[in-house]
Amino acid sequence: MKIAFISDIHSNIHALSAVIEEIEKENIDEIYCCGDIVGYNAFPGECIELVDKYVKASVRGNHDHATINGDTIWFNEYGVAGINYCRKVLSDEKIKFLESLPTHLHFNREGIKFYMVHGSPRNELFEYIFPSTSEETFEEFSISVDANVVVLGHTHIPMKRKIGETLFLNPGSVGQPRDGNPKASFVIFDCKNKEAVFRRVNYNIEEAKRAIIDKGLPLFLAERLDLGI
Repeated sequence: MKIAFISDIHSNIHALSAVIEEIEKENIDEIYCCGDIVGYNAFPGECIELVDKYVKASVRGNHDHATINGDTIWFNEYGVAGINYCRKVLSDEKIKFLESLPTHLHFNREGIKFYMVHGSPRNELFEYIFPSTSEETFEEFSISVDANVVVLGHTHIPMKRKIGETLFLNPGSVGQPRDGNPKASFVIFDCKNKEAVFRRVNYNIEEAKRAIIDKGLPLFLAERLDLGI
C-alpha cells in the first residue's frame, strides 16, 4: 500500500489540482491531509470540495479552526486577512465540513500505526515542529504517541526525522511552501518498504497570484508564492 500525505493547502486550488494529478499517476491507495485546507489564498471552497472528493481523511489545522470560530488572536495581518476572506465566501455547508475535522487521527495500515496531527501531539493546532527541533522533543512525542509513523503539518517545511523506532514526517505545503522552493510539496509513504519519498510539483503560480490580487487579498500573499517563503 502507498499513502500520500499532503498538508497546508491554504485555498490554493492551482497547487492542489496539480498535486492530485501527480498523485493519480503514482498508484496511490489513499491520501491523507494534515490540515489547513483554507486560509491565505483565493479558493477555499474549491479546495474543500477537492479534499472531500479525493482525501481519505483530514485533520483540522489552525486556519481551519479560526475560519470556524473567527478567533484570529494568534495570527498576523496576512493570516487574519485570509481567514476573514474565508469566513466571507464559504457556505454554511463548507464551514460544517471544517467543523467535522478531528484535531488528530490514529489509523493502522499493513501493521503500521500512524498518528496524524497539524501541530504536535501536545498542542494539536498551534505548535511548530521544525526539522531543527530538539531530539528531546521528538523523544517525548515518540513515548507519548502510540505510533510507528507520526505525520505533522503547520511549518510548511518538508521533514523526515527518525527517533528510535518512530519516523516523523512533514509533507511540507501544497499551497504555500516556506523552504525556499515554490513548488508544491507532498510525501509518499510505501507501507511495504517503510520508505518515505518527497515529491515537488510545478503549478501555475501566476494564475494563483492573479486570483489573490483579484480577490483583494494582500499583495504579499501573492508575492511570496514565487519565493517559497
